[in-house]
Amino acid sequence: MNGNKCKVFLLSGFLGSGKTTLLKHLLEKHPEGERIAVLMNEFGKAGVDGDVVRRDGLEVIEISRGSIFCACAKGDFLRGLYTILKDYRPTVLLVEASGVADTTDMKKDLSHGMLHDYYRFAGNVCVIDAQRFEDWLDLFNAVSRQTESATHLLINKTDLVTKEETDALEEHLRSLNPSAKIARAEFGGIPWEFLADGGSSEKMKDIPGAEAWERFIEDTLSNMTPHMAPPDDLASLSAFWEGDPEKFKAALEKLPDDLVRSKGYFLDSDGGWKLFDIVEGGRPTYADAAPGFSQPRNLAIFIRRKRARREIPELLQEAGLKLLELRF
Repeated sequence: MNGNKCKVFLLSGFLGSGKTTLLKHLLEKHPEGERIAVLMNEFGKAGVDGDVVRRDGLEVIEISRGSIFCACAKGDFLRGLYTILKDYRPTVLLVEASGVADTTDMKKDLSHGMLHDYYRFAGNVCVIDAQRFEDWLDLFNAVSRQTESATHLLINKTDLVTKEETDALEEHLRSLNPSAKIARAEFGGIPWEFLADGGSSEKMKDIPGAEAWERFIEDTLSNMTPHMAPPDDLASLSAFWEGDPEKFKAALEKLPDDLVRSKGYFLDSDGGWKLFDIVEGGRPTYADAAPGFSQPRNLAIFIRRKRARREIPELLQEAGLKLLELRF
């Protein structure tokens, strides 16, 4: 007898708002009896977050060559959904969207054709950066689209603003999306109960063969009109590097002013792996990677407004670092 359809929760929110932190919290606290899978979509040509959350017993699929809501990666998204369904049989799928994605189509996508037979849209949780949301709303189209299409709004990083500022932000969010359920958090710390969707006993059909699914993908891509590009014109650089970690840290202090987000990991001077994170206008923050974390190369991702391809690579080289591979 087939089980219930897989519940899909979309985790959205602009760059640096705390989506991966929320994801890690949900994975650590997931309800007993649920089989969780994760699909992660990153804006750049290399992924950091999948490496960070991956652990034994957790299935993670990454798509890093475009937004799953755009034409460029829609096929990869549909193939990823089939792999998850056939190989892992989860009861819950957590999809972390790219921070620049227009997430308005997820519910429609999951109700299309064969997807409706196996997956059930259960909610869109948009993570709101309490410190930067008001500024970002005026600068980036994705912010308003993500906010307005959400079923749940999580005001994150409330420890960085006053209660009065959080109250004013919540009032503004209610005007933008009156029907959304709203909660507040520090470091993405919310209970699974916040995501409760009432449940459903809808059963999934027998899983089709790979050829049938490929025909479905071909038909979908030829008949759907997904967004051709993210709603904001941003440039991404993924740099694999080697060299003195102290020189790398010094270089991070000199990044151009138009930087929106930077993140990555590197082997530090003490022999341990470090994660770093920069959100627009802020200084770098560092954290120890989880025990057992290891990668073959250091990776740094930079997302900015300008398309000045040479500027950051030259900055890293001038710091004395060796660039092993660049992906734009």
